[in-house]
Amino acid sequence: MRRSIFASLLSVVAPLITITSSAATAAVPAPPVNQRQGIPDGIFNKLSEPVCRTCHNQKPPVGIPANPAYLSNRHHLKVGMTIPPNSNRPYSDANGDGIQDTEYECQSCHALEWDPVNLTHVLVQTFRNCMTCHKQTNETTVHHLTSLADAQNCKACHGGLVSNPFDSHSIPTYQPSLVTPWPSGKPNGDNTTPANSAGTFAGNCNFCHNTHDGQPGQSADAGVNLEPTWLGTIVSVYQNHETHHGTGLAVADTTRCAWCHDASGSPSYAIRTCERCHGVSALHNVMADTNGDGVKPGAELPGSSHTGAQSDCWGCHGNNGIAMAAPGGGPGIPSLHSISSSTITGGVDNSITLKGMNFTNYLQNPWTGAFDTLVNSVVQLTSATGVTSSFVPTTITETGLVVTVPATVAPGNYHITAKKGPSLGNPMNLAITPRATIASATCVGATRILTVTGSNFSQYLKASDSGTSVTMNGVSGTVISWTGTEIRARFPNCPSNATATVDTVFNSVSASVTAQ
Repeated sequence: MRRSIFASLLSVVAPLITITSSAATAAVPAPPVNQRQGIPDGIFNKLSEPVCRTCHNQKPPVGIPANPAYLSNRHHLKVGMTIPPNSNRPYSDANGDGIQDTEYECQSCHALEWDPVNLTHVLVQTFRNCMTCHKQTNETTVHHLTSLADAQNCKACHGGLVSNPFDSHSIPTYQPSLVTPWPSGKPNGDNTTPANSAGTFAGNCNFCHNTHDGQPGQSADAGVNLEPTWLGTIVSVYQNHETHHGTGLAVADTTRCAWCHDASGSPSYAIRTCERCHGVSALHNVMADTNGDGVKPGAELPGSSHTGAQSDCWGCHGNNGIAMAAPGGGPGIPSLHSISSSTITGGVDNSITLKGMNFTNYLQNPWTGAFDTLVNSVVQLTSATGVTSSFVPTTITETGLVVTVPATVAPGNYHITAKKGPSLGNPMNLAITPRATIASATCVGATRILTVTGSNFSQYLKASDSGTSVTMNGVSGTVISWTGTEIRARFPNCPSNATATVDTVFNSVSASVTAQ
């Protein structure tokens, strides 16, 4: 059986990256490290609205095609939900009663202003800037000074490419041997490799994961446009101390330095603290298909994954390429790059397409050496309360799958990811919005009032271009009252054979009108 280990230790702690213009190839010396899987090596810099939206607005690289409604829907779904403590919202007392709000309201995000023309208050969109509420007090606040990071729940954002320090994954306790990787400075590495090629030498994590092209002093560009260049390009690789220190986990509490640093000071044992987050099983399951015939650990081109080729053993383990088995090897960790729609309507079946890599892979038969066992991913949804559900894709390949999210899944915000065996991919966000329905629509000619009953009408926002309105045959009515189950609006007349359309915060619904 041919099972090889890995060429490079994937660092997945910082989501902001710098793109260079060179084209990536499969078989390349390190650096550059293949950056197609997971969150590329990079460093934080000052955040801004355009930088946030490169990932969070479901534009490439995270989502293709762009879905401009994504952020709006996820925020609208928070109406009525509990506000977390110490929220940075600009309007903490939306209803003006002098008491801190405990639940989100429309006015938690939309300001109420006086309209001197119509002599009324109207809701207006006074800001569309992420940083208004998601305040950044230093370079790391938004992502890593959070409750998830405090609890060392790395997998919540990074998926199975990392381990959680307290998830009971296996960490070796034996004395490191000649082939045990070091973070850096391993003295018995490959001394034939030029030192300026990357990091130190083979056998060290920073043999691959180091400053791109050995040139120090590079920094991430806060204005970089990630959209066209996520795949098929070389991404700058930064030194491990830059990417790990850049998380800022120890900014508020220096005792967290011990999360990564071995207090004994022994360089040979330093890898054991690394393995708290980069466990053996997680590392050995970083795989990639380099020749289009499916992921086959040990039968791929070198330099593109941790288990690609025999020479990949040398990259991390050094000692002139001694071969060994890969303990913990198994189904490769899937990586999610895009979702066809980040917002779907509840109450109906929805077919969505996920794109990425490693959704399937082959395992090698230990007796025949043939790659004859195909392992497929399922799709997992995790609700805001942590409840998970899994669905089998209708079609699946190594780089894409189609799955049906059934009508029975309740509206709300979800994490969606691919799961293969015990290996979870990186999560993305999916908003399932309430589906409005009309039970009846009646227009009384004497009063010219249309009454629409139904469900999930949400709330009416009296503002231009708010997305909420009621019309008959394309003519807008003046809303008298609006609740989640009934809308009353006045019209110029009650035409025969009319169709009423209700535009809600989330979607539109139409029905025939009964005239009285």
